[in-house]
Amino acid sequence: MKLSTKAKKVKKHSNKIILGIIACLLSVFYAVYGCPIKYITGISCMGCGMTRALWSASRLHYTDAFHYHPLWPLVFVWLPLGIFRKKINKKVFNFILGVTVVAFIMVYLYRMFYVHDNVVVFEPQNSIFGRLHKYLTK
Repeated sequence: MKLSTKAKKVKKHSNKIILGIIACLLSVFYAVYGCPIKYITGISCMGCGMTRALWSASRLHYTDAFHYHPLWPLVFVWLPLGIFRKKINKKVFNFILGVTVVAFIMVYLYRMFYVHDNVVVFEPQNSIFGRLHKYLTK
């Protein structure tokens, strides 16, 4: 069954609305509890510190920005890539995506095992399940 052009447009717009609602809900959750992944698991994600890095960079505190997440300048690479994705060769786009993923994994592992600060942490006892367990075993 083929959808009419109008039905396709409605479906396309409804998907954008749903994504917008999800983004708003995640923003509210983030504002209240911090990173959802860290809140649920107690383990920082590969992007932990990115928001603080971008806020620091916006105030021209670049040393702090690199402390929070050293890959924050990639945001300015990915903004135009996301906007002009349809105009970029698929192989080039996939190569840049692959390099970015590898960079994030390498930085994440380095920060997880060799840098001891409060940005990237491994604290499963502070996960939602760890906190629930502490509460129930009091």
